[in-house]
Amino acid sequence: MAYHITLVTNTSNSSIAITNPAYEGDSMLVGPAPANNPGSGPGSNPYTPSRPILVNKISGNPSYADALPKANNIYTFADNYCFWDNTNSAVNGIGEKGTKIAYNASAGDLQITVQANGTLSFVRASASAAAST
Repeated sequence: MAYHITLVTNTSNSSIAITNPAYEGDSMLVGPAPANNPGSGPGSNPYTPSRPILVNKISGNPSYADALPKANNIYTFADNYCFWDNTNSAVNGIGEKGTKIAYNASAGDLQITVQANGTLSFVRASASAAAST
């Protein structure tokens, strides 16, 4: 089974970029939270992809430089985060600045939130508890 991203919420004051080197159609620019962007239109936040975004598989824990061309990415004002399915019941990741991501749960649908400080949190699509970054 695989991990899929079904919703991305940006609560920060800045736009974010979502990219996937495996499938260009997954790339999207998501504006700041509507409260911080009064001119934003409906659907600009949260972002629901037209099809769930597959989290790419990478075995182990590569360096940021090694993960960048293969992993899913979310660029925030705070960092660029690469993250991937580690093939062992977890989503791992690393930011360009060295921040580690660890979300330990069996595969399934995920929601990602970009916090006001630019960090990421992961939850199951039907859950409400955040994972650590």
